[in-house]
Amino acid sequence: MKIEAIFGGVLALFVLAVAVYALVSTQIGGPGGVIDPGTPVGPGDSYDQIAEEDAVCQCFNEAFKLAGSNVAVTSSQYRTGFEQCRAILGVNGGDAWTAGWNARLSAKPYEASCRSYSRRAA
Repeated sequence: MKIEAIFGGVLALFVLAVAVYALVSTQIGGPGGVIDPGTPVGPGDSYDQIAEEDAVCQCFNEAFKLAGSNVAVTSSQYRTGFEQCRAILGVNGGDAWTAGWNARLSAKPYEASCRSYSRRAA
């Protein structure tokens, strides 16, 4: 009976160590970090317009990168990124995320940049 308790304790410590490692190594919020609003570049540009364009491109680029990392569309990384972009930018964020993901998987080089996506979406 004593040997089972020892092995049970070792197993419990191993499971606890794996759980702690998983929590520490998980990136919360994706690899992009905080969306930087940028600065206006011309006299007619506003902070809000520039910030939204940068954020849309960030969503597109993050999804493009994630699609190349052998992650399924049903994964938590995809869902989390999509939900964050959708929460911050509304429908435009979700559309940009989906377009970035599809551009990588469909192997269409003319859709593989945020610039081409922005022209097509406008």
